[in-house]
Amino acid sequence: MNCQRIDTDIAVIGAGPAGLAAAIAARDRGARVHLIDAFGTAGGQYYMQPAHDDGHPSSQVSRGREVIARARLAGVEFLGDCEVFAAYPGFRLFASRPRGPIRITCRSVIVATGAHDRTMAFPGWTLPGVMTAGAGQRLAKVNGVLPGKRIVVAGSGIFLFAVAEALIGKGARVAALVEARRPAVRLGLRMLSYPERWMDAWRLVRPVTRGVERIFHGKIVAEAHGSDHLEGLLISAPDGSASEEIPDVDALLISYGFQPSIDITSILGCSHGFDDALGGWFVDADHATGLTSVTGIYAAGEVLGIAGAGPASLSGTLAGLSSVRSLGFAVDELEINSILPRLRRGQRFGHGLGRLYAPMPSIADLARDDTVLCRCEDVSLREIRDACAEGARSAYGSKIWTRAGMGRCQGRICRMSITRAIAKQTGRTIKEIGFNKPRIPVRPTPLDDVLAAFSDENE
Repeated sequence: MNCQRIDTDIAVIGAGPAGLAAAIAARDRGARVHLIDAFGTAGGQYYMQPAHDDGHPSSQVSRGREVIARARLAGVEFLGDCEVFAAYPGFRLFASRPRGPIRITCRSVIVATGAHDRTMAFPGWTLPGVMTAGAGQRLAKVNGVLPGKRIVVAGSGIFLFAVAEALIGKGARVAALVEARRPAVRLGLRMLSYPERWMDAWRLVRPVTRGVERIFHGKIVAEAHGSDHLEGLLISAPDGSASEEIPDVDALLISYGFQPSIDITSILGCSHGFDDALGGWFVDADHATGLTSVTGIYAAGEVLGIAGAGPASLSGTLAGLSSVRSLGFAVDELEINSILPRLRRGQRFGHGLGRLYAPMPSIADLARDDTVLCRCEDVSLREIRDACAEGARSAYGSKIWTRAGMGRCQGRICRMSITRAIAKQTGRTIKEIGFNKPRIPVRPTPLDDVLAAFSDENE
């Protein structure tokens, strides 16, 4: 098998709102741009395009089509079904596609890999029928497949309403929406300061309040019941009081917001920070350019911290302009300066919501000794605690002792559960515990692709 070679000026990884905006901005200034995404169609989670056109696209789908068409018209080269599994300084990216591996050599990289659901382990979370809210939404919106007949959406954050709205629109029966946080005066005050958000909020909340059978505030899913499939749920207040059963449930979609997808910035050596309100670990970058701690690598969108699609697009444009300027192409400084105030306003709103809906510490107490935290390696909470008792005091130490985070997902799913378990056992902060840097291949990749890519590299 041969490895295809591509040389370009700028490689943009991730074709969501941030990546599309970055690619368009850079290409419009004359740079050669290749836009890489693991999915076959550009759009990401926000602009996700359905597999079949029903003739009644949502505003997000329509807007996504416009932006995708704009990128193609500009001459952006789209590499779909293309998953980056290795990246090196210089810059050399290696990716896997159905037709074989690709080596992309570029002068600059823009990482716009977005985010994925933030999960916490609880008894029964490994039962079939339990999945992340983002996965359930994608099933419904892209494939037209409902995740169950009687569905509960749970966790925290405005995204739960978006998921419930998508399910209702596909004819799903949503038995309950379970929100960990209670309505806060601060949320109302924040909304008052952003009148441009009022109509979006109304369009989101109205169908959910009408279509969901029950809405719970100040409740969490404490346990999922079932033998070989989800059958029911136990919900309670975060302190364990006021428990209540929700029977006859065959699908639970649960997420506590999003966490930035920092795999690529990690293997390229970029520095990262931590803030629960921004989704946890995020890549550090200059706010005015998107430039990370590594020269030539820019970040855009949710990898900078969760803020929403609007700020993601603006940060993408900013990264695209800054990247292409660094390569010697002409850029109007007034355009960059005009973006910054809008970006800061959008981020203030998104980050403010993140602080209102940040996961409460008590969620980490749901897991029992026999609850599996790392699903890939089947590592329980008891094993993490034993490792801490024997001397493990970091995410890396826990990984060495127990293999937790060493499986196919490399800790993306279990990161939050494991670090909080270590924090409780050792008294250390999440920053002190750190996170495990992924190893190459970053994603599960056919061995033939890896061998072909690196054999070609050695030649």
